[in-house]
Amino acid sequence: DDLGDEPPRFNIAANDAAHDEAHTGDHHGPQIPLQHIPGVKTIEGRIYGGHGWAEHKNGSFKWDNFAIMHRTISDYVNEHWELIRTNLAMNGRHRAVFDAGHRVGEGFVNRGMGGAGPRQAQYMTTSVVRILIRVVPGSDPPEPFIVTAFPAGLG
Repeated sequence: DDLGDEPPRFNIAANDAAHDEAHTGDHHGPQIPLQHIPGVKTIEGRIYGGHGWAEHKNGSFKWDNFAIMHRTISDYVNEHWELIRTNLAMNGRHRAVFDAGHRVGEGFVNRGMGGAGPRQAQYMTTSVVRILIRVVPGSDPPEPFIVTAFPAGLG
C-alpha cells in the first residue's frame, strides 16, 4: 500500500543521477554513438568489450531518442503498475521483457554468441525492451527506481 495506487513518473536522467546502480542513459542512451569509433565508447564496441566498457556483451542496444525512451518506459509502468507494485512489495524488484509494439532502438548482437564462434557484431533494430525496477534500500515509504530499461535484441 505504501507504494501507492498511482504509478510513479520517472525522469531517466534524474533517476540515473540519484541512484548509483541506475544506468539506463549511461549504457543505452541515444547519445552513445552506434558504430565503432577508435577510442570512443560505442554500442558496437560493447560487443567486443571496447573502449569505455568493463566487459563484452552478446547484445548491445541504444534507444532511438529520448522521447521514445521516456514514452515507452512511462507507458509500460502505467499499464503494468499493479504487477510492478506487487513484485516490488513481495521481493523488492520487478524484472520484465516486453514488446513495445513499435521500433524503440537499434544496436548489435554477437553472431558468434560468446563461444560458438568469433565475436562478430550484427546490426539490427528492435521493439523489445528489458526493464528492471527496484526499491531503494531502506527507503520509507518505499521508493521505486529504474535500475535499467533498454532496447534488447534477444527476448
